[in-house]
Amino acid sequence: PFTSTAIVVEGTSFALNGRIVSYRFHVDETTGDLVSDHFGAHATETLPLPDPGMYGGATHQSRSRREFPDTGRGDFRSPAIRIRHAEGYTVSQFQYQSHSLVAGKPQIEGLPSTFADKGDAQTLIVHMYDQHSAVAADLSYTIFPEHDAIVRSVKITNKGEKEIVIDKLASFSMDLPYGEYDMLGLRGDWGREAQKFRRRI
Repeated sequence: PFTSTAIVVEGTSFALNGRIVSYRFHVDETTGDLVSDHFGAHATETLPLPDPGMYGGATHQSRSRREFPDTGRGDFRSPAIRIRHAEGYTVSQFQYQSHSLVAGKPQIEGLPSTFADKGDAQTLIVHMYDQHSAVAADLSYTIFPEHDAIVRSVKITNKGEKEIVIDKLASFSMDLPYGEYDMLGLRGDWGREAQKFRRRI
């Protein structure tokens, strides 16, 4: 059953906790970016960040593990979002504005998605805003604590007067140290749904 510790908010630090997994991030007070702190075994406190050298970057932006990396601000990794603005530029600067908590998991309008009763999951919605382009991004993090499952989605809203084109949008972006990883997943067809597979990344 859902517990009040599934999502813990301390100021602008956030933790999603299952039985054996934790996902933690915070707001960088200088930049307004969301920065990843931990994704792995259950953690009851913020863990020290790994050595920035493991990511090979030279600038603060390239060493910072941003939750929602955008284009054109010194971070040379693959961005989660790329917007072409009416003037032709592609630089965005999404900054934390506020957050809200929702019992259960909201439906994603017009798209297939997971669902949950109010007691089975809790959702954290982080509201980001680019004041230069008047574009908002709502990042949703849903935790199913009994299943150690975290579901992510993002909603983009153009609050400005000019047209934008979304060239790329990913609801999840994560840096991992170099290593040998396998991806586990499910595939199938009618009558053979949920066939497990493992693939080397």
